[in-house]
Amino acid sequence: MSVQASVRSYLGIAKEATKGTAVAPTDFIPVSVSKIKPVDIIDALYDDGLRGSNVKSYNYIPGRNYSTFDFGGPAFADTIGYPIAGLLGEVTTTGSTAPYTHVISLENSATAAADAQPTSFTLTDFYSSAVRAYPGIQISDFGIKFSSEGMLEYDAKGTGFISASASTPTPTFSTIVPSPVWIGTVTIASSQVSNAVDGSLDMKRPVTPIFGISNTQNPYSVFVGPLETTGKFTFVMENNTELTRFLTNTQPAITLDWTSGTSAALVTISCTMTKGAYTAAVIDRSKDFVQVTVDVNAQANTTDTGSVGYSNIKWTLKNAKASGTYQ
Repeated sequence: MSVQASVRSYLGIAKEATKGTAVAPTDFIPVSVSKIKPVDIIDALYDDGLRGSNVKSYNYIPGRNYSTFDFGGPAFADTIGYPIAGLLGEVTTTGSTAPYTHVISLENSATAAADAQPTSFTLTDFYSSAVRAYPGIQISDFGIKFSSEGMLEYDAKGTGFISASASTPTPTFSTIVPSPVWIGTVTIASSQVSNAVDGSLDMKRPVTPIFGISNTQNPYSVFVGPLETTGKFTFVMENNTELTRFLTNTQPAITLDWTSGTSAALVTISCTMTKGAYTAAVIDRSKDFVQVTVDVNAQANTTDTGSVGYSNIKWTLKNAKASGTYQ
């Protein structure tokens, strides 16, 4: 055996037909070596029955098990759709050739007893020494970070079933390049602004492994809860516009858009929060020029929704991925 290089790692992904039943990867996501972190978790049960000795525990018994999986890196306009759609759940794809347009919304249902949960994924981790598959992964967290001087970056986190050894796949990777932040645009209240300098946007849903009593350590289900979307944006403070939006509770529509390329090679990462409630605004003098940083909590509305119900955000991706890729 030889020592293995961390940079030889790669991450595969595939939609599951049955939650928790592992499938071989159908696509591969370029991720940063510092951001990929799969963890198998086995709850500890201890026998601490007194036996007349100065010890605390006599036996360790493995309890219920599950896994968590963190990943992230530069934002590619095609593979970033997996964690976004895996968190929100509803995807409508249009177009007969590239670029296809994918509108990703929060999955809701007005039908009794309907399954309104996003599709689960199997994440396959090739870590040079061996390969493990993490089935039943439900995405709980997705966030992007952006600075006018850098790349558009994202972080994602999921929870699922415990891992198992897997066969080594043959990876194929996207040929598009990640998105630099400078190509983006920021639109607030229908007007494009040029004084946004950095920010972040986070979508979070609680994901809970539910355990039954059925002669297995595995979860009965991994359940996805309600969506919360928040953001933090910093602007050069040329005037009181952003401060006033906070003081007067304007709740403007906010759209972030990164588009590059032309024709079939055109790619887009875009999101809209139609009710972006400013919950704080702080004047910042830490640089030579004055800035203002605002906190946003996106509120549910019927404009950002998909087929039914309410949502607080909607995403649009354009890329060469065909219908049925993400959900």
